[in-house]
Amino acid sequence: MTRTLVFFVMLALAACGGAQTGADEARADPLESIDAEELSRRGMLLARGGDYARAEQYLAASMDRGVDAERVVPALLAVCVEASRLAAALDYAEPYLEANPEQWSLRMLVASIRMGLGHHQEAREELERVLEDAPDEPQAYYFLGVLHRDAFDDADAAREHFRRYLALAPEGSHRAEARAALTSEERGVPQRVPMPETADDEAAPAEEEAATTPEEAAP
Repeated sequence: MTRTLVFFVMLALAACGGAQTGADEARADPLESIDAEELSRRGMLLARGGDYARAEQYLAASMDRGVDAERVVPALLAVCVEASRLAAALDYAEPYLEANPEQWSLRMLVASIRMGLGHHQEAREELERVLEDAPDEPQAYYFLGVLHRDAFDDADAAREHFRRYLALAPEGSHRAEARAALTSEERGVPQRVPMPETADDEAAPAEEEAATTPEEAAP
């Protein structure tokens, strides 16, 4: 059902007087009776089990009810990315970063999401902010190299960032791409580095303390 259809259905219900019936009560929020910590626990389990839509629902509800956002937001971003809900991931991340600007690792994840959405200038600004707080973070240099090469057509800046990445992480996971980019530039052969979809290393949901199975997350 589309949002437009939902809107018109709600208008029709309001026109009927909004009387509450037993059927209305049966459609009450099924999460209402679950406390905040349990919502968080179940959300983590659902994420681990690959049920990203329900995981997002549970995790968002737990944060709304008072679970520390520092615990919940990284997991929320992870499930949104896995579900290809990149805009929703930004909706969760941006208010948290405004209140906690020192969280540079989360900011780098936000930058990678912006890259995936094609928000190149905003991604560059986020990455430059990351380097203000963590000047030796190699992943930020790699992402900046990708942006300058593929989005801004600035080969000199791209080379500078790829070299810095390799200096900080000579055995890093992107070493082959960075070396290939530098080698091709020296030979005068264009070489595009793939734009990242996510920063998966930073986005993994927190490990669950309780050893249990995803089936236990059902309401």
